[in-house]
Parts: sequence; structure tokens; C-alpha cells
Amino acid sequence: MKIKDNLTKEEYKSIKDSFFHIYHHFLNTGPLSKEYVTCLFKWGVQLNVNESEVVKYIDTEDNLAHTKEKVNLLGHLYNLVYMIYLDNVVEDSELKVVSEFAESLGFKGSIVNDLLKTIVTAPDDGTDISEVKNNLKEIIESYPR
Repeated sequence: MKIKDNLTKEEYKSIKDSFFHIYHHFLNTGPLSKEYVTCLFKWGVQLNVNESEVVKYIDTEDNLAHTKEKVNLLGHLYNLVYMIYLDNVVEDSELKVVSEFAESLGFKGSIVNDLLKTIVTAPDDGTDISEVKNNLKEIIESYPR
């Protein structure tokens, strides 16, 4: 089953889960700037997040804090970068917010731009986008944390 932008149901769920990780992370960091709220709102609308999902995730402990594997953390970053590219418009504020999230996970913020380049150029390189995600371990090995 394909959903938004030719995503499978599993890919859509994975991206939505990553959205809630960044959402939960920023809820725990204190007051949010207008820029952060705008990005979270835009992404929530884009992913068709509903009120019951928001309530569920507010009341659920964030399991990202328990994820230590680089591949899983980079997988969340990949999903978030892919999410901001779903509408084919990448705003500087979105890149900034996801880069700051990457830094909070222990990555250099510039990894977000590298992931975006990989996602954008994958079709031209003849690489299936799901293949890119499956090769995150190789990306980690080529990118110091």
C-alpha cells in the first residue's frame, strides 16, 4: 500500500515515529521558539497527525533516549530529512531545526545536509531511496560522529 509520495505504509509509519521523537525531544527542552513550533506544526499537518496521536505521544516516555545505536539514531535523522523533503520544498528553518536535533544526538549538524544530498541525488544515481536507508551503516562509517 502506497501512501504519501509513494511511501509504503511501513515507511510512512517510520517517518511518523521519527517525527514524534523530535516532537517529544523538543517538548522536553523547554520553551520553543516560533521557528520550532512552525516546523513541528507544518510537519504534523504534512503527516496528518491527529489529536489522539499527539496526546498518546505526550503521555508516552520517549524511547529515543534509550536508543544508543548509531544506525537507529541516524535512521531517525534520515526519516526527518526525508520528511522535510516530501513536499519538495526544503526550508532553511527546517534544516536548522533538524540539524540542532542531530547535534543533540551527538552528530555534527552538517550530517543533515549530507543526508539531504543523498536523498535528492539517489534517483539520479540510480539508487532506490529505500536502498539508501538500508545503507545507513555505511554512511555512519564514512561520517565521524
